[in-house]
Amino acid sequence: MALRNISQKWTMPIRDWKAALTRFTIQFGDRISVN
Repeated sequence: MALRNISQKWTMPIRDWKAALTRFTIQFGDRISVN
């Protein structure tokens, strides 16, 4: 719930998010959903 509140307040784009998301998908593919 705290993470949800933080993400709503976040205004800056995340640097290198594409690379991080790719890595997370490889490592945690069964636990992550990409929307």
